[in-house]
Amino acid sequence: MNIRAARRSALLLVLLTCGYGLAFIDRLLMAVVAEPVKVEFGLSDKQLFLLTGLAFVFVYGACGILSGWLLDRFNRSTIVSWGIGIWSLFTSACGVAQNFTHLALARAGVGTGESVIVPAAMSLISESYPPQRRPMAMGIFYAGGMVGVFLAWVLGGWISANYGWRAVFYLAGPPGIVLALVIAWTKLDALQGGAGGTQCAPRESTFRSLARNRTYVLLTAASSLVTFASIGLVGMLASLFIRSHGMSVDQVGFVFGPVMAAGMAFGQVGGGWLGNRLACSGVHTLIAFTACISFALFPIYLGLLLAPTRELALAAMFLGALASTFYSPSHSASYMAVCEPHTRATAAGVHGFMNSLIGGGVTPFLVGALSDHWRPHYGEDSLRFAMMAGLVTFPLAGLLFMRALKAIPADPEAPSTPDTA
Repeated sequence: MNIRAARRSALLLVLLTCGYGLAFIDRLLMAVVAEPVKVEFGLSDKQLFLLTGLAFVFVYGACGILSGWLLDRFNRSTIVSWGIGIWSLFTSACGVAQNFTHLALARAGVGTGESVIVPAAMSLISESYPPQRRPMAMGIFYAGGMVGVFLAWVLGGWISANYGWRAVFYLAGPPGIVLALVIAWTKLDALQGGAGGTQCAPRESTFRSLARNRTYVLLTAASSLVTFASIGLVGMLASLFIRSHGMSVDQVGFVFGPVMAAGMAFGQVGGGWLGNRLACSGVHTLIAFTACISFALFPIYLGLLLAPTRELALAAMFLGALASTFYSPSHSASYMAVCEPHTRATAAGVHGFMNSLIGGGVTPFLVGALSDHWRPHYGEDSLRFAMMAGLVTFPLAGLLFMRALKAIPADPEAPSTPDTA
């Protein structure tokens, strides 16, 4: 990659990373103000986790499929800028909501807009960076989201505690509008350096090609389970620390948020650094590493939920946040590598949909329902025990990753074919 192409790729990565950071701020704000919102509108845990989970992630994931398909075929700068503008407007709209229905609709609007950012980034980064440099680039992109986590909890918690939860949403929307205009003017497609190949005309239906790609299917199924650690639990742990460890909303913002954000940021950047080195040994090594992390998440989060003190719980949460993102750059690079270039944005969209539906939507909703069911027996600790039940997703994901190892094609940059046995 020459110097000019490297600069173009770096600028592209910066813009995408900023977009992902704003996306995480806007998606997490409902979790930051969850308890005040629950009190004001008299919500149950099922309704609360519908707002922090399914109302956002189901729409986010479903629209991600359409976004990926569009991104594989049309101008990506236009699609990304419109997406950022839409989610920013709906973020501000959350602040004027008067009831549960208004909030759910606004959250769905946020999910619709945010659905473009990951498919666009995965496609553009895969084209702009060679396989041996993709994990670090993807790690930097995802680390932008962790900066968003930090800002959402620290600034969001402080603003909510001092000015009310509605002010948080009023202030979160405008920066996204500015970034949308910058991206529309900059033109992301023109910045793409082409190091990883270019899009080509599809030889068959994009969705059929992905459905026939056995490695991709298994990796997506495994990821949809393990993502409960980095999506579903993120929206639930704040409530756990408030209920079971006696923290206030502003304490959560200034202690819980930074600890989680620091763990995730170190995990993404460190995972990207390690992923670049693992990628030199091929996709097999990247997937094996991801499987090991999936198995390790179970005892880490079990320790967090069983921790007798706030300090031990925070220490376990830092380790869990680090581990739950440490595998992400390697995983993203591996599932991109086994997909054909013209399917990558769609692959990321489908992958995001399954992650959102299972790891960020269905599992948290079931955990919330189980918490409501156990509340008469366990009181405030019902959420703790319900979350323990959700940890079974981690070893199941590890088994699926191990199964994917057997379906890897001979060429790590070529898609796999279905079993013929």
